[in-house]
Amino acid sequence: MDHSEILLYEELQTNAFPALQTVMYDGWSVRFGGGFTYRVNCANPMYPEALPGAEKVRYVEQLYRDSGLSKSIVKLHDGMDPAQLAVCAQALDELGYGTERSGNIFVCPLESFTRIPNTETIIDSAMTGPWLDGFLTMNGTADAQRDAAVKMLQNIAYPIAAASIEENGRMIACGLGVLERGYVGLYDIYVDASCRRRGLGGDICTAIMQYGKSMGCHTAYLQCLTDNLGARALYDLLGYHETYHYWFRTKSLTE
Repeated sequence: MDHSEILLYEELQTNAFPALQTVMYDGWSVRFGGGFTYRVNCANPMYPEALPGAEKVRYVEQLYRDSGLSKSIVKLHDGMDPAQLAVCAQALDELGYGTERSGNIFVCPLESFTRIPNTETIIDSAMTGPWLDGFLTMNGTADAQRDAAVKMLQNIAYPIAAASIEENGRMIACGLGVLERGYVGLYDIYVDASCRRRGLGGDICTAIMQYGKSMGCHTAYLQCLTDNLGARALYDLLGYHETYHYWFRTKSLTE
C-alpha cells in the first residue's frame, strides 16, 4: 500500500471518530477527546512538516498537559515519509516515550463478499439511546468519559451502521460502521464475555459489511491490535488482508 492510500485510510479513521477538538500544527493533527480512546487523544503526523521533531513533541506535550490529560500520545504509521519517521522516532526516544498498542489496518473488498449473519442482527442508521448505552457499557467506557464519548459519536458526519444482537431483551454483541467515500469502517466490535465462541463477533462484522455493500461501498476496513490473535483469525476468515502498521508512542504527564 503506497503513501497516498495510507493517507486515505488515516483520513477515513480520523473522520469516523471526530475528536471534540482538533489542532492542526505543522502537518500534525493533534486531537482531544477527553481521554476516551487513544485514537481521539493523540497527535497524528499526516502531512509534510518543517519544524524540528523535538520542538513539535514538546509543543504537543504542553497542549495535552494544559487540557488536563494524563498522557501525551503520538500515533506513528508506515505511511510517514521515512526521514520524517526517523526524526520523529528519535525525538520521542530522547524525550522518554515508550511504545504501546501496536496494530494493523485490515482491508476487504466487498464485490464478492456474500457471507450472511447466522444470528439475527439489528442494523440501525441512527444511534438510539439504548444502543449508545449498551455500546459504551460493552466497550468499558468509564463514567467520567461517557459525556465526551457520546458527543463524539453523535458528531460523526457520515452515515453510520449501529449494529447489535440481543438476547432476552439484552444487548450481547455490538459494533459500529462508518461509511465514507465508498469505504465502510468497522469499529469497536464487542461480544459479552458470557456469549463468546458463538460466532457473534463475525455476525456483527458481516452485517455491517453487507449493509455497507448495500449502500454502495466497495471496500471494508478495520483496525486490529497486533497481539489480538483471535480477532485476526476472524478477520482472515471474513476475507480481510493485512496492510499497513501503526503504533502509539506514549509518555505520562503526571510523573
